[in-house]
Amino acid sequence: MIKRTTDQVQLTNSKPESADRPGFMDLDQLCAIFSESIVPTLIRDTQSRLNVFYNDAMEKLTGYCHSEVRDIETWITKIYPDRKIQIEALRKISRSAQRQLIVKGEESIITRKDNCQRNVEFSIYNVTLGQHQTACQILQGMDVTSHRNIQREFLRVNSELAALNQQLESRVKRRTTELKKSQMRLEMALEGAKEGLWVIDFTEGNMNFSRHSAKMLGYELDDLGTTSNKWDQITHPQDWPKVEQALKDHFEGKTEYYEQQYRARTKSGKWKWVLGHGRVTRRDDKGNPIEAIGTHVDITELKQTELRLRKSEQKFKLLVEDAPFGLLILDQKRQIEYFNPKFKELFGYTAEELPDLDSWLDRAYPDPKYRETVARTWENIFQRNFSLVNGEVEPFHFTVRCRNGDEKNIKFDHVYLKNNKYLVCYEDVTARTLAEEALKVRESELELKNEELKEMNNALRVLLQRIEKDKSVLEEKVLLNIKDLVTPYLDSLENTRLSSRQQSYIEILKSNLNEIVSPFSRKLSASHLYLTPKEIQVANLIKENKGTKEIAELLNISISAVQFHRHNIRRKLGLVDKKINLMSYLRSIV
Repeated sequence: MIKRTTDQVQLTNSKPESADRPGFMDLDQLCAIFSESIVPTLIRDTQSRLNVFYNDAMEKLTGYCHSEVRDIETWITKIYPDRKIQIEALRKISRSAQRQLIVKGEESIITRKDNCQRNVEFSIYNVTLGQHQTACQILQGMDVTSHRNIQREFLRVNSELAALNQQLESRVKRRTTELKKSQMRLEMALEGAKEGLWVIDFTEGNMNFSRHSAKMLGYELDDLGTTSNKWDQITHPQDWPKVEQALKDHFEGKTEYYEQQYRARTKSGKWKWVLGHGRVTRRDDKGNPIEAIGTHVDITELKQTELRLRKSEQKFKLLVEDAPFGLLILDQKRQIEYFNPKFKELFGYTAEELPDLDSWLDRAYPDPKYRETVARTWENIFQRNFSLVNGEVEPFHFTVRCRNGDEKNIKFDHVYLKNNKYLVCYEDVTARTLAEEALKVRESELELKNEELKEMNNALRVLLQRIEKDKSVLEEKVLLNIKDLVTPYLDSLENTRLSSRQQSYIEILKSNLNEIVSPFSRKLSASHLYLTPKEIQVANLIKENKGTKEIAELLNISISAVQFHRHNIRRKLGLVDKKINLMSYLRSIV
């Protein structure tokens, strides 16, 4: 038998389902699930021993924020002032992490930051997350202080009722006969309602069952006997402790009535879910039960439906509530049945503000002309798709006004469902649209700059051609001026009576002028800018088949200097260690 669950997230203490599928859920996804939960939740990394997540509900429960309790030891120390309790709590957490202990619904008293004490039921769940198989523990707490206070109040009221019951005991005895008659009528009514009846006589130690209690499990009435032994034996071993405790609490007056769901074995060996409900109808002067009456109901189909519904809700949450897009369900009457958290995050509107499609159009498209365009699109959608069994339509793009006044570019797809409803998906493409527009502007700017660069390139090409032409004309003028205005005078001066030194100077002067007008010198200078002026002079004379001694006399330098320049010229021209005649090579350059 299991108690009705609260809204607390249920996880297994054994191997989690996601462990068989690496990457099924990572820490960020797990934290996202519990971030808005009303259940106080703490997640710790068992390896680093750090608290990696601490939601607002846990902070509200303990009074401590995440920065004050970075690790589990600090958290335990703060909420349990007693050192012995601290050690025991840490031991249980450690054993739970090692799968040696299951902690679920274990109650303890914690001390909040404001020194207020609260009754809290703690549960620990072990999970393995992500591709790296990170081991984590989820600690969840449920504040049951109010529940415990209510229980104490129930005990007080029950005590008063017990006193009142004693006063009514004599009256009850007088009406025992009438009660038995009523019991028979009740049994007949329960048979019609498919509920089994049971009656416990504590004085005689008997437990009697109706025929339907036996029939719903495939037994004969005699198979159940006249005690509770047989029924206790066919109760599922895992559920029996809860059933036994619930009966004990009620018989001792701790609860107003007994109620428990559990599994019972049928005669064929299968298991059925049974709802047991009853209460003590008579007690003695000391409060001990004398008689109890209750019912058995087969709730197997209900449990199966509940399981299917739970699985359906889990799938719905995975596919819809945690979807990265805004989702909206619209019925044939244009009423908005549902929209997911992402829809509210995108636009900011609440369910109360958007009961139907018209409300959405009024708020999302405040401009009347634009709203009329959107409404016309929806009318076309309705007319086109409500005649289809199932179909999809192309997505549309519209600008939507959010609750805070922001405008977003939204793409929405809509699918027509079989139950005459629409599932509409809203995707925010504002950033993408802005990026595309910026890209278009940038492309336009680049095209304009490219045209400008082409024009500049053409202008530079024309300018360079003109400079080259002017350069050629200038060189020709310089050559003509030297030949016409300088060389004749040198020839005349050479024919006069000159000393040998003066004659040498004349030859050097003519040689230098020849170098200026020589295409060889210009080509050599342009091709080998690393040659010195003196090396160019020497190279020019070598080309003219001048010997080393003759070059030395013409340039008025030593023979060793000429040899030095010859070696440098060969080295710089890459002719060292090559059997190439320097004069032939220099003549080949022209």
